[in-house]
Amino acid sequence: MASLFIVEDDSHFRSVLTRDLEGHGFQVASASSVHSALAALARHPADVVLTDLWLGGPDGLDLLKMLPRVSRRTRPILMSANASARDHQVATELGAIDILIKPFTQTELLRSIHKAIDCETGFQGSVHGLSLIDMAQMFHLSQRSVTLVVATAGLPPSKIHFRRGEIVDASHGALDGCEALRALLATSSGTLQTTGLEDGIVQSIDAPFDHLLLASLSRLDEELHDGLAPGDMPSLFDVGDDGELAAPPGRGGDARSSTGLDLAALLDLPPAAARDGAIEAACRRVVEAVDGALACAVVGVDHGVLLGYHQRSGGAPLAEDACAAAGRELFGGAGRLAVGRLHEVQLTATDHHLFGKLLADRERALILVTDRTISVGLGWALLRSQIGLVERPTP
Repeated sequence: MASLFIVEDDSHFRSVLTRDLEGHGFQVASASSVHSALAALARHPADVVLTDLWLGGPDGLDLLKMLPRVSRRTRPILMSANASARDHQVATELGAIDILIKPFTQTELLRSIHKAIDCETGFQGSVHGLSLIDMAQMFHLSQRSVTLVVATAGLPPSKIHFRRGEIVDASHGALDGCEALRALLATSSGTLQTTGLEDGIVQSIDAPFDHLLLASLSRLDEELHDGLAPGDMPSLFDVGDDGELAAPPGRGGDARSSTGLDLAALLDLPPAAARDGAIEAACRRVVEAVDGALACAVVGVDHGVLLGYHQRSGGAPLAEDACAAAGRELFGGAGRLAVGRLHEVQLTATDHHLFGKLLADRERALILVTDRTISVGLGWALLRSQIGLVERPTP
């Protein structure tokens, strides 16, 4: 049973709140001021403190400042009818798990309390620069049961529900299940917030996490090339709407670069003459966009012609011809390793990973070299998120 402590100078509201929360099975104590609350919490620490902002003396923000001195494990929630934007910012910086705006509903109250209880063994706060895939993988690896709320400007919130680290449902506008998850993974920016796993979630996704993520990213990879005829876009997998993977059917189509280049003619030129400015720029943007990237190359696979290359500045030098040879040997029709026409390959060396992917025109391969600070799964996710830069580069 979780223990709660209410700090509220309105005696009627304090008693109503106490009675209501005790009816939901919580152990509840209370006080009317900051000083009496700190004294009580020093004797009997609580799991969660709900404090009003204005208390007729030292206020709720003062309590948040002093709370770690008497009970470091207690998670605070701030309540207020008129908190300013500055109050919200300061409360968050002082560790408030949530800010409840009075009057709030019972559902909002219980959701905040369960969120605070769920934060017992983790950090909470504001972060930036993480992708939705990053967050999903963290919740999977930590086996969390949470609801991840995704907000983008002008749209209603979307949600991904995790149960013990597995995605069990997703919603995005009128979409749900795997279709909603794919739409969310394609979202480039927004804000993320977590709550305790919502009650009454009906499971619409039952594929294992790694299987599901790979299937979703593979389908998105195909959708990036929706300007191509259906048979022209090679992919490692065909993906059904249920998230299941299937072996790809045979694919045909002509072999012309999506950049408009006549690569067959370029293959007869020496490597230096085959370089294309737009592809070089795309390789540079991939290296800049992917954490841990060391180098990116686009290779004409039949003869190992280097069409574009960029290496991270300040890193140990990497041989351009090694990337070109990797593209030829792994994906070229005459390559020693090209048994059954490989589409995707990952190799691990002592100090780095190499990710290789045959592009849609089947004449070129993307070679991405990263350090080993990222996992193989994250490396593939990052590569796929940037594949459009190389498929349709712009100067």
